[in-house]
Amino acid sequence: MDSSTAEDDARDAKRARLTPSAGDMDLIGVLDDDVLLRILSLVPDARDAARTAALSRRWLRLWTRVPVLRFASRPLPMAISAVDRCAALEQYVSLVDGVLSRRARSGCAAVETLSIAYTKDSPSLGAPHLQGLLPASVHAVQGWIRYAFQHGVKSLALDMHLPERPKLIGGKNVDDDEESHKNLMVCLDDGLPSPVRLETMRLVLGGARLRPSADVKFASLKDLSLERIKVADGDARLFACLVSSRSCPNLQKLRIRRLQFRSWSQEMRLEADMLSELWVEDTDLMSLDLRTPCLRVLHIDKCNIQVLGLSAPRLEQVALLCRPTASPVRLLRVHGDLPCVQSLKLWMWSHHHYSFHGGEQNDSSVLLLKSCSLLKCLEVTLAGSMPGMRYEVYVDLIKDTVPHIPQITSLTVKVSEAFTRHNFGAGVANLLTRFTNLRHLSVHLPSLFYELDEGLDDLYCDDHPDHWTFYKISMVHLQEVELTGLTGVYCELRFMEAVLASAKILGKVTIRFHKECCQHKGNMDAFQRLLLDEGMWTSRREEHMITCLK
Repeated sequence: MDSSTAEDDARDAKRARLTPSAGDMDLIGVLDDDVLLRILSLVPDARDAARTAALSRRWLRLWTRVPVLRFASRPLPMAISAVDRCAALEQYVSLVDGVLSRRARSGCAAVETLSIAYTKDSPSLGAPHLQGLLPASVHAVQGWIRYAFQHGVKSLALDMHLPERPKLIGGKNVDDDEESHKNLMVCLDDGLPSPVRLETMRLVLGGARLRPSADVKFASLKDLSLERIKVADGDARLFACLVSSRSCPNLQKLRIRRLQFRSWSQEMRLEADMLSELWVEDTDLMSLDLRTPCLRVLHIDKCNIQVLGLSAPRLEQVALLCRPTASPVRLLRVHGDLPCVQSLKLWMWSHHHYSFHGGEQNDSSVLLLKSCSLLKCLEVTLAGSMPGMRYEVYVDLIKDTVPHIPQITSLTVKVSEAFTRHNFGAGVANLLTRFTNLRHLSVHLPSLFYELDEGLDDLYCDDHPDHWTFYKISMVHLQEVELTGLTGVYCELRFMEAVLASAKILGKVTIRFHKECCQHKGNMDAFQRLLLDEGMWTSRREEHMITCLK
């Protein structure tokens, strides 16, 4: 080897030692600040974003310019004492307050999105010796709302799982005396600055009190969620003012969940000119009157509302559901027709016990059906006979109350757990007689858990009468059928045969069996053979599913 070659090799080796490998290069650091800020905005906790300051001089203050700040509490040991829990909450609040304070003093870019979540991770938080968490939580929430309003935050989300107050005799909370906890409430009143840039706000207060004010203006607010809140003074009218066009002239989406008033006999009139979506869940009112000319989506579920007024001519999607143990809307007032509704979800009863006087359970649903003159897609949650009761002691609630509705072409029936496994057919068949122009039909049977607890002998016994045989079902236009939750018992097979008897142009059938139940494995041949006998040409079979096509 000559000297020049040796010198070249030495030079190459030195260059290799001085050149950083790909693993040592800062590939992220070469990106523009805007890209790095975007990356830091996706970090789920601001504390992790702050740790990037240790990477290099360039990263030192970069995180202080991030427009998105998210804070999430860390899990605590289940056996931690009440004193330590209070200390952990105070430490969390202090940390969040410290970051927000430094951000306010820095004069850097404004915080556009602020999200703070404190998760209750112990079932014992309702104990009296843990009530020290409540004042600190409410005080912290009030301060964070003030910060967001003062500093032009566009999106604010506060999710606080506060301790639930223990119950006394009679079901009342220890704080039902307003005077005893008059200072433990979050206030939206005149003392707050005007939130001129706020567009989205979500407040989940874990049952803490909220005192609204009719004088606070949310001029730019478009999306509002209020969950797990007790309204101070229990005034539904004052709360309605908070979300009305007067206070929120640009509000488009409103979600209310687990809102509590002092008295169930509250009446609320909601007047919101720009509102397009309204979701109300787990909230009880005597009456709810909606004056919403631009409303397109209405979802009411698990509520106890006696009187519902609808003045919403542009509605397109409606869900009017309830708790299985609660009463349906007893009086529905629809002001004008609802010609734009294309999708409707209802709760309907097929039978009631003969000793129950009255048959008004379906009145509101029927009125809503009649008002939706161009409706095509309908979903019905069907309630009926209770487990263990004899079918013959029940009175038909569909035959004489639900009219024939020929414009419905797609029907989904969700059978509630109020039905026994062998009695569901009568309710479903009764409902199917009202719809003779169906193209698509889906029937979903309930879970088996309540029946598995009672044993499987009665479930698999087929010595039961078929109560649906005297119903005349016409499915001459049916093209596609989906049946889910089947167990493989023969009454299900006979019911399917009755439904498909008149379906001569059927193109697809899908059957899904319960995974928790093994009965169907021995009867799948019978279900598959029935479909092939009905004119289906090809079939695909899996462990818990059969699909047949024509």
